[in-house]
Amino acid sequence: MMPKPIPPLARTSIIAISFAAMVLLGALLRQTGETIGGMLDLTLNGADARVLLARLSPWQRDVHAHATLIYDGLYPLAYGAFFAGLAIRLGGAKARWIAWVMLGGMVADYAENAVQLLGLSGRADWLDAKTLLTPVKFALTGSAILATLVLAIRAGLTALRQR
Repeated sequence: MMPKPIPPLARTSIIAISFAAMVLLGALLRQTGETIGGMLDLTLNGADARVLLARLSPWQRDVHAHATLIYDGLYPLAYGAFFAGLAIRLGGAKARWIAWVMLGGMVADYAENAVQLLGLSGRADWLDAKTLLTPVKFALTGSAILATLVLAIRAGLTALRQR
């Protein structure tokens, strides 16, 4: 009998690479936020986003926009691949729902990025959409992360019991 193939997202190499990318990109986003005095990603509504935006100089807005395009353009792929891949690796096909929840969070993150880029560029003010997008992003990704951590704890306890 042939063993079941591991789905690509759940392969050890993908999990390791996505983890490293997640840590690196998270650090770059954090460093950028510290350098320019804050990131729009952490504001929960349009009013707070506008307050932060008003404090940013044109140079800071430009740095923020580039970080949003590059770092935060890749960050959802990294954290999504890591947590979805780990969940599928630990929970099998039953855990695919976690990947779908994470995908929803990633879509909300990309929509939030688009709204923020429009605001940073001065092209449009759709920042009020953050009142919905940012909490949805955090709720969906947080739920997927929590579910993955539960699977990891269960897998660890099972491994300890087998010793």
